[in-house]
Amino acid sequence: MAGIGRSVEGYLFLTEEDADIAKEEVSRINYVSSKMKDDNPQAVLAVYNRMIQNNTFITPVGQEYLRTLRDYLYRSSQIPDELVSDIPLIVSYSDALKKDKEPEKKPQEKKVRKTYKKEYQGALVMIAVLIVMIGAMFIIALKSDVPNIINYKTAITNEYAAWEQELSEREAAVREREEELEIY
Repeated sequence: MAGIGRSVEGYLFLTEEDADIAKEEVSRINYVSSKMKDDNPQAVLAVYNRMIQNNTFITPVGQEYLRTLRDYLYRSSQIPDELVSDIPLIVSYSDALKKDKEPEKKPQEKKVRKTYKKEYQGALVMIAVLIVMIGAMFIIALKSDVPNIINYKTAITNEYAAWEQELSEREAAVREREEELEIY
């Protein structure tokens, strides 16, 4: 089992996360120990009961600190033993034993051969739709009156031809008008 996890305060944890939790508990223990006065059993009892109620310590490192506080309170003549709460454990040891005794069952992997027939048909339909859309865009671009990259030469030539025809018609109208005016 050595080398599986990380050691904190003489305990070897299986995961890095558990070891990190234990290290946080060590820093909490150091903080509480620095602030708490050992010569006042009433204050120690209040802190001890608050830590029990809040589940402040859950790893063996923290549980060991709670046990030392509990032993101190039992030895104190000022605190009756009935006021000292038991230390709750949040780990089920019977479940851990069952897991050790049961052989690990590897889930049976089903060998499913995936066919891509539906995906292939869907892709073909999508390709057909896209081809139709591209064709429709080209047709719209060719039939449009607005010049674009496809029909700009034709559109400009047609526009100049229309201007030329309009100018010719105006010239003819002006000449007719001039002839009418000269006759009179």
